[in-house]
Amino acid sequence: MASISSWIAQPEFVPYSTTKGAILQMTRNLALDLGPFNIRCNAICPGTILTPATVTHAANLKLTMDEFFTEEVKKQCLKRLGTPQEIANLTVFLASDLCHFATGASFLADGGYTTI
Repeated sequence: MASISSWIAQPEFVPYSTTKGAILQMTRNLALDLGPFNIRCNAICPGTILTPATVTHAANLKLTMDEFFTEEVKKQCLKRLGTPQEIANLTVFLASDLCHFATGASFLADGGYTTI
C-alpha cells in the first residue's frame, strides 16, 4: 500500500513520503521481475481515508475532527473523505481476473486530491 504522499510533497512528511515513494519503485521492479511468471504487482495510493489513524493524525495537528474534515475536503474534487471499503473494493478489483493486464502501475484513490 502506497499513498498520495508518494506523489506529492507535504510538510514534515519526509520519512513517510520517502517510504511510500519507495513502494512505487518496488512495485515497478517486482512487476518487471515477476511478470514472466504471470505474477502482477500494483500499488494503491489512497488519499485521506476515514480510519482511526486519521483521528490520531487530526489530534496530532491539534484539530477537532470537524476542523480536520473541513480542511481536508477543500483538497478533494469529491469533497469528502474516502472509506476503507472503497480501498478494499479497488484491492479486490486489482486482484481479480477483471484486471489481469495491469502490472507495475500505481492507482490513485484520493477523491481527486492530487488533481487540485
